[in-house]
Amino acid sequence: MPLKLNSNIDQLKKNLEEISKTNQLRFDELFNAEFLSEHTSFTSLDDMFEKSGFKVESADDFKAIPDQEWEDFIIANTSFESWEEMQKAAAVAVLSKRMHQGLK
Repeated sequence: MPLKLNSNIDQLKKNLEEISKTNQLRFDELFNAEFLSEHTSFTSLDDMFEKSGFKVESADDFKAIPDQEWEDFIIANTSFESWEEMQKAAAVAVLSKRMHQGLK
């Protein structure tokens, strides 16, 4: 039994070291199908952009969306009370999954 605990601790340490190197997360990684299906009616990031009514084909397109209009869309179409809350929840989900990767 101690061996399993030690290997999990070693794996957890390795995972946390990798997470500590993370400076940013990609949009498609944050807002993956699993996250979106749990918190929205969208099947993918592209589906969310398409249904938003905004043309989003690049980072510049996304940056051009008026903040309040995007905020209103997120509030109306997700389980979140703000775009910031949605981003934080997505980051926590991704990092938590990374942290637990390989644990037995």
